Amino acid sequence: MPPVIRFINVSKRYNLGLTRTSLPSVISQWAKQTLRRSASTNRKYHWALRDVSFDLEKGQSLALVGPNGAGKSTILKLLAKITNPTSGKVEVNGQLSALIELGAGFHPDLTGRENIYLNGTILGLSYKDIQKRFDEIVAFSEIEEFIDTPVKRYSSGMTVRLGFAVASCIEPDILLVDEVLAVGDASFRQKCIERIKTLLHNGTSLIFVSHDMGLVRSVCERAIYIDHGQVQNTGTSGEIIDIYNQVLDRQRIEKMNRADAGAGDVEGGVEVTKIEALDASGRPVRETYGDQPLEIRVKYIAYKDIGKANAIVLIYRSDGLMCANMRSHLDGYPLHIAKGEGEYSVRLEPLQLFGGTYYAITWIMNADDSDGLAYGASDWFEVRNRVPGREAHIAVYEPNRTWRQNAGVNVAESARQA
Repeated sequence: MPPVIRFINVSKRYNLGLTRTSLPSVISQWAKQTLRRSASTNRKYHWALRDVSFDLEKGQSLALVGPNGAGKSTILKLLAKITNPTSGKVEVNGQLSALIELGAGFHPDLTGRENIYLNGTILGLSYKDIQKRFDEIVAFSEIEEFIDTPVKRYSSGMTVRLGFAVASCIEPDILLVDEVLAVGDASFRQKCIERIKTLLHNGTSLIFVSHDMGLVRSVCERAIYIDHGQVQNTGTSGEIIDIYNQVLDRQRIEKMNRADAGAGDVEGGVEVTKIEALDASGRPVRETYGDQPLEIRVKYIAYKDIGKANAIVLIYRSDGLMCANMRSHLDGYPLHIAKGEGEYSVRLEPLQLFGGTYYAITWIMNADDSDGLAYGASDWFEVRNRVPGREAHIAVYEPNRTWRQNAGVNVAESARQA
């Protein structure tokens, strides 16, 4: 069976600058270019995609991950035939339903009911097919009270509800979803996730775009990291999310370091030279387990006597979630920084973090904890789960725990007494 989607060396180029679409303007522009051949050499272009290739099989889910302007939405527009590639080939085998822009395909002056029939017809359904699915679409959207109200009076959340209900309830061969679920509330997003999983189980293929990495991880099995219109990496959604978050974190650290350099690192009188994660024997680790101890050690150079100071150590998960916030002054630990080299550390025994990829950062603060004097970040370290196959990122930490059961009560006897 051939793939439902094939992208073969696809590139897309846009002309930059003012584009005129009226007939007189087009004729005028064509005449000017004909008379002045050099005009074409001065035209500026933007390549939204360059030589992008991938396949999607029936029932597979694929996430497109990357920063704004990377080319993700352009891929969806090419698949939906909103635009055509400059070069390469796009193959789509099957009925495609797209939810790639808030309110796309809805006529604002028509009611929700009328828009359901309009969208269903555009997607190739007969009147009878739409009738069969109508009650399901309305129930899923949860806007029964407003179904005969013009869509222009809907809130953004109501528009998304109806749009997703139409796009998903017709059970397409291919579903495209671009970021719009971010508008819905948490309960509706969870409902959409369950609906997407049902569609995938029934054989629908999915291409999904979102900046919510938790949502990507829960919905998609594979992912592509795309940046500047080119594929950077492909792999499982977990692998690509970790790669992408590392790129974002490096950019964040570089930006902070540039800001610190502009302000003058030595101006604060102290500089963090190294921060690392250590095991129980004091050796640097790249992998550990949540039930093992972990020490975060910070080395610094003080260019003058600082005196009383405070230290902050934070541990972040790769998706940006802060998992631990430790402050020396809240723990009653006195920190005193004298001129010269020194170090401080905080020991977690045991670590108790759930499986995932993490990094630590530190701030050296002044005496009243109001101003940061120096900053540093560790390399990434991986926390493994003891039980193989347990999905990472489904929890933050595993606390030390003790199970108890009171088995002394006879259930049948209790029932008679009641």
